[in-house]
Amino acid sequence: MFRLCSLFAPLALLGACTTTPTPSPTPVARPLERAYIACRTPEHVNALHAAGANFQREADNHMADGRCRRFAAGQKVLSRGRDSFVDPANGVKYWIYHWG
Repeated sequence: MFRLCSLFAPLALLGACTTTPTPSPTPVARPLERAYIACRTPEHVNALHAAGANFQREADNHMADGRCRRFAAGQKVLSRGRDSFVDPANGVKYWIYHWG
């Protein structure tokens, strides 16, 4: 559009051309629909899946050392995707552990 405006002066005079960049929209925090266990990396999520019968022990260890966290239903998050979201409190991306 800017190139057309530089070629056709009447477009610029009509206000059809602008050089002001459009600001990016600010992400909106949305509540989680249910509780989740989420980890800082996909590898930590994979370790929980691989734990099998030792899942509870592995999950407790991951949560105790900060590799994973439990997020309550209704807690606000940013950029919620199918497998991840961002915690607005610290800006860290977390990967969701899906049961099953």
